[in-house]
Amino acid sequence: MKELTSESTPEGDPEQDIPSDGATGDILARIRDLEPEMSRSQHKIAQAVLGYPRLFVEKPVRDLCDWIGVSAPTIIRFCRFAGCGGLRDLKLQVMGAMRVGPRYLEPPDPPQTLENVREQVSMRAHGAIAEAVRIPDEKLERAIDDILGGGTLYAFGSGGVSSWLVEEVQNRFFRLGVRVVPCRDGVMQAMLAASLDRGDVVLCFSLGGVNDELVTAARIARNYGARTIAMTQEGSPLAKAVDLALGISVLRNDGDVLGPTSMRYSYLAVIDLLAFGAAIRSRDHAMEKLRRLKQQFVSNFDEDVTRPLCD
Repeated sequence: MKELTSESTPEGDPEQDIPSDGATGDILARIRDLEPEMSRSQHKIAQAVLGYPRLFVEKPVRDLCDWIGVSAPTIIRFCRFAGCGGLRDLKLQVMGAMRVGPRYLEPPDPPQTLENVREQVSMRAHGAIAEAVRIPDEKLERAIDDILGGGTLYAFGSGGVSSWLVEEVQNRFFRLGVRVVPCRDGVMQAMLAASLDRGDVVLCFSLGGVNDELVTAARIARNYGARTIAMTQEGSPLAKAVDLALGISVLRNDGDVLGPTSMRYSYLAVIDLLAFGAAIRSRDHAMEKLRRLKQQFVSNFDEDVTRPLCD
């Protein structure tokens, strides 16, 4: 194929793009994988694509040449090297990769010192807990009524944070005498929902509220007479599918994707509100269960009675 000159305009002429070699998927990951094989000029182009994808896509080929400091033929050869049909194809694939948002492509500078990290973590945790305590008292009271007045408490959640929140529900409520069945698998959640008894309670967790399998399980449980509760984004599909939604707004982390999500503090705070409220409401029953646990723990594991009941 005839090589393009620096005066050519490969992105303006549709005939300059040829069918790609069939490589698909994440173009940014592919470029990173190819970096060890790149020449110095190719490295310069790669750094432009990886470091400033939005600018790379927006600039015409002549501006790209001036900006990166390479010729148009070098850019075209890079496109072929990356498995693209040409510059237009490369830009389209980069645009597809940009759907994750600028926070993952051109993130702001992270905290520079451990003290800054400590301050940011603390502020985010306080903000998340403040968000949790905004849930109206009447909603929390209804949730506690359902949990204490029902049969078995099923805790459903899948994914990252939600998957271990169901274990936290079991950890908090079994010691109060509530029978808890945690489940993190979407198919099993639907099966359990179909097998529960009328009066059982299903507590669902989803930070975004768009987990289709969880929404399906909640609807199945509701159809069979269970009381369904969700801790999720207000107005989400999951919130609309349950009897009672404890809405928690998505908290933004100032564009910093390196830090752990602070939303988990919100969910943990609400679980603690429900568990503490349930313990107070069922004080005599809860105290007896806690006494038994402490009795066996002191007898078999740790004789120090001043320590909190181990969890």
